[in-house]
Amino acid sequence: MNKSRLSLLAIPCLICAVALSIFATSVTASTTEFGLQEFRKAREDGAQYGYRIIDKNIWKIVIYNGETIDYDKAIYCLKAEQGFYTLEPGVFRQEYDLSYNFFDKASMPTLPVADEYYNSIVWILNHSYIPNTQTAEADKNTLLQNAGITGNIELTDDDLEVITQLAIWYFTNAEDTTYHTDFNGEPSLQRVFEAKQEGGEITEDYISIRDKNEDRYLQMETLFKYFVTNAKNATETENTNITPVSLMNNKPEVTLEEYNYIIGPYRINKENEIAYTLQVQVTDRKDKNLDGKYTVLNGNKEETTQTISDMVGQEFYIKIPVQTVNEEDIDGIKLNISGTYTTTEAIYWTNSENNTVQPLVVIEKVPQEFSDGNEAGFPVSGEYSLKLIKVDSQDSTKTIAGAEFKITTPNGTENYTTNENGEIVIDKIDITEAGTDQITIKETKAPEPYKMLLNDDLVINVTKDLVGDAYTATDATIDGYDKNLINIQDGVITITVANEQKIFDLALKKWVSKSIVTNEDGTETVTETGHTGDENPEEPAKVDLGRQNIDNVVVKFEFQIKITNEGEVAGYATEITDYVPEGLEFVAEDNPDWYEREADSNGRVRVATKQLENTLLQPGESTTVSIILTWVNGQDNMGLKTNIAEISQDDNEYNLPDIDSTPDNSKDGEDDIDDAPVMLTVALGGTKLYLGLTAVVVGVLSVGVVLIKKYAI
Repeated sequence: MNKSRLSLLAIPCLICAVALSIFATSVTASTTEFGLQEFRKAREDGAQYGYRIIDKNIWKIVIYNGETIDYDKAIYCLKAEQGFYTLEPGVFRQEYDLSYNFFDKASMPTLPVADEYYNSIVWILNHSYIPNTQTAEADKNTLLQNAGITGNIELTDDDLEVITQLAIWYFTNAEDTTYHTDFNGEPSLQRVFEAKQEGGEITEDYISIRDKNEDRYLQMETLFKYFVTNAKNATETENTNITPVSLMNNKPEVTLEEYNYIIGPYRINKENEIAYTLQVQVTDRKDKNLDGKYTVLNGNKEETTQTISDMVGQEFYIKIPVQTVNEEDIDGIKLNISGTYTTTEAIYWTNSENNTVQPLVVIEKVPQEFSDGNEAGFPVSGEYSLKLIKVDSQDSTKTIAGAEFKITTPNGTENYTTNENGEIVIDKIDITEAGTDQITIKETKAPEPYKMLLNDDLVINVTKDLVGDAYTATDATIDGYDKNLINIQDGVITITVANEQKIFDLALKKWVSKSIVTNEDGTETVTETGHTGDENPEEPAKVDLGRQNIDNVVVKFEFQIKITNEGEVAGYATEITDYVPEGLEFVAEDNPDWYEREADSNGRVRVATKQLENTLLQPGESTTVSIILTWVNGQDNMGLKTNIAEISQDDNEYNLPDIDSTPDNSKDGEDDIDDAPVMLTVALGGTKLYLGLTAVVVGVLSVGVVLIKKYAI
């Protein structure tokens, strides 16, 4: 390469790079040296050719092995206008030591292209043409045919590579009109120039290809539009569906028409535009070749001269005489297709020490094989059975009787109820052909105390196959549920359905409803708090004794205790216990439905009531009891008093434990226990004092009331 060309190499190569973390895990730890060449590998005429778009070089990326240059690899830049940035002046070679599978997003710490264009770039790479591969000729013909380029082909292999590179840059350099130009809503190819070099000397400077050969340029433009237009619409699903053909996913039917079996419809679908080879074989189900014994019919069931391979993308049928079936002992028809195609492998390269170097993607074609098939059998009867077992979700050995279901099988739809063993058995579901039966199970009623598990229909897919000389059920799966719920053995499909018990949950709320003060002159003052139990926090019910002789004052507080059934099962709060705080006392005459209990382990006074032992609370229902506690007179018995109540005994028909609390355990935070605060004060000299406590302590206690007040949740 002469010095004038070397000076051009100082312009950064038309390649993109998105910085990757040097700490990322690469596909391989090997090191490869890449470099730039203005002129590509010599063609058959012995000359090398370079390309530009407008005034920008389209470099050829090569691999160095010492001083040997490998031009044969298909290597693409992922963005224009970014160079190697090597430290040695005039040297445009760079070692790369990190590589990733470009088609596997998860393998790359950071995408080297914008995410919105990733599927487009993958589509272009998947459909790129690579010379010198096993299927190169077929791949090239397929590419040009799909692009609509026919007749006299003017394009060179270099042209195909350059257009592929420009299609990539159309997306990765979307803001640069050199590479991304649309005209009348279609992608437009800018002017492409070509230069020629022979023996290291420039023999033809850059000339517009359109001026040299307009047909060649128009074919380049057609290919460019094909790549860009299709890549714009590419999806992840389309990119991953790489098998070129497949059989239509259906069960061919067998019908009898005028002493012939007609089997179909069949269709071999073309999934994408990748070149492929195809072989078709028709056999019986024992793999005996049936060539010469059948006839191919078109989609209208008319005889055709086309072979099955000719009918890709079209529906067709197979006709075979009944006499032939009987004479040859043919049990059914198998249609198998197989063939070869190539997939694209894309390896993205970067450098762990300098992630600003141009990221490259190296493309290779990998030979692949494909096969597909289906079968249709002539009727041979069989049968299977269905058994449903209902069990407790917490104890699978405990079966549940009385569960009601509506079950639809090929025999019809009926209502069933599990027996004393928790079972439903449906016998003799007939099989007349291979395929899939769909059984639908709907739970209509669960016995108490269980709740229904199957809010949605349970759908069982039963696979039927010919085994030996008879049809049988070979597999069964469930849509949307644990596959371990079902098994099949000896023609019996067993499904186990576990039901959860309903929740038993009683909650308690407590609040002060009123204070009752009997003054020293015998008058009575009743103050309603207006509390409902829903305050959070509940303010203390305050009583100010003023300047009275407190020895002659009687103060009582009425507390309300509400029990609510927050569960799914009716139940009883058979006993409620109240913890009488120090400074208040329980007076039996005020509370005829309450009785004294033994003190708890902390010495707290306890009283209890069984007022609700016969009150059945349905889910969502509430009821209330009350208790009156009396203040113990004394100037040193002022300040905050907190009364606590708890469900100490509960019951329900099914002996279910409360889901989130334990009766009589005095555990704060559970929803069957709650407290309510009261406060007594006396005014001296116009200032309220809490006798026996300093103002600071009272303040702390007041804050404490706010903090410790809780709700049953």
